[in-house]
Amino acid sequence: MSANPYGFEPSAERVRQLSQRMRSGLVDSLRYIAGQANGQVEFSPEKLEQYLAQAAEGPVSPQAFCLYHDLVVALEADDFSSAANLLNELPGLSPPKGGPVVLDLPNPKKTVAGRRYARFIETDFSAGFVITPPTPAASANCRTQIKDAFALMDAGDPELAAEIRALVLEIILAAGTEDPKKMTFDGASAFMLWGAIMINANRNDGEIGMVQMLAHESAHDLLFGFCADGPLVENSPDELYPSPLRVDPRPMEGIYHATFVTARMHRAVQKLIDAGILSGKSLEKARKDLAENARLFAKGIDVVNRHGKLSPMGEALMRGASDYMAAAA
Repeated sequence: MSANPYGFEPSAERVRQLSQRMRSGLVDSLRYIAGQANGQVEFSPEKLEQYLAQAAEGPVSPQAFCLYHDLVVALEADDFSSAANLLNELPGLSPPKGGPVVLDLPNPKKTVAGRRYARFIETDFSAGFVITPPTPAASANCRTQIKDAFALMDAGDPELAAEIRALVLEIILAAGTEDPKKMTFDGASAFMLWGAIMINANRNDGEIGMVQMLAHESAHDLLFGFCADGPLVENSPDELYPSPLRVDPRPMEGIYHATFVTARMHRAVQKLIDAGILSGKSLEKARKDLAENARLFAKGIDVVNRHGKLSPMGEALMRGASDYMAAAA
């Protein structure tokens, strides 16, 4: 890990080190499970070992973490048939070929991959919303926004662009409801789909909004990478507090995440403004969003400071965000 592993500034090198640790943990756990299951579960040890050797050396599909979770659940329930299917499916997951790959959500009603993405992307999100594949028009429009957002970051914030490319292997485009009377989503991510983020393809906030969306969801994945070493907060999940980004009360872990990612969004916008590459309505929107991000961070950090029981790692990471916001004020 770098000299300042909990620094606030983006770092592609730090992400590569986090990825190595995440994959090492996955490989070690799967090797142990395979050793224990051999003889009880029908799978090819040779094919699995070949896959694990590759996983130890380079990126894996975000779905590998989902399969691992389901495998543990199946074995705990003595469901050897499901365990066999999962162990045989794992070697067939294609490794990512450079990130991020943008793909439309496979139909959850017709494909295993679609159901897996919908189930794991965020538990409380998927339980409360119906997500579907995007329309071709929405997908094309969102892909253009993503391309334009990366072009802006490459010009004004190359460090963030490099970190996101190292961290986010898949951007999954989905669609939520367009009924204004119902709640929907902008983006989502999850520990058990590490390396993937989901974006609502119906959003139309332009490249400035998309830069912030990518900064937001990639920051969640960054924090998930650190969580492999332990929790960021030690509050009980039953303790609920006001969130800066949600209307419903959230556990402290959610408040912590929301506060940190809001600071990352502020930084992303500030970098583009400072680079002098924005003008007209884009600059006007950026300044407005900058003020809103500062307001949301202040709201979130107040809750964290008053009620958060942070681990040493959680304290170090949030200190970096707080120091940045204090200097930007």
